[in-house]
Amino acid sequence: MSHRLFANLLLLSGSVACLSARADLSADQLKLLQDTGGWQYITMSEPSGGVQTTHTCFDGRPHPDVCSGTLTLTASKTFVQNVSIEGKSVQRHGTYDLDGDQLAFFDEYGTKDGPYTIELSDETKSLTLTMPQVVVVLELEKEYRRGTKPIK
Repeated sequence: MSHRLFANLLLLSGSVACLSARADLSADQLKLLQDTGGWQYITMSEPSGGVQTTHTCFDGRPHPDVCSGTLTLTASKTFVQNVSIEGKSVQRHGTYDLDGDQLAFFDEYGTKDGPYTIELSDETKSLTLTMPQVVVVLELEKEYRRGTKPIK
């Protein structure tokens, strides 16, 4: 795992119905973005430098015993991020600014992360955060949990 990719993961704290450039969210999309259950990290990759690097914990497959990460965005423009990797947990929190399809985070130390261009899919219940150096895909937590339940 690259140090830059891990640093971006820790600084993060936002398809059929994707946002178009600089478009404001509809009321339904804003409600989805700010779902009280939050979002589960699915993939994180670093496409910069001409080499695609994917974080081993967030490679599109669940690894709940090894790592997990959630991001919750509230209507009051605050966020909480919980990440656990190999038994070590980190929680970040702060505020966020949403301007059209641009989402920026300001952590508890005032450090800005972003802006990320966001794509929000009503159909797949996914959220993609993109900057030139990192692409993060999240799934609505309740959809993620539904898909990881053991089959009886």
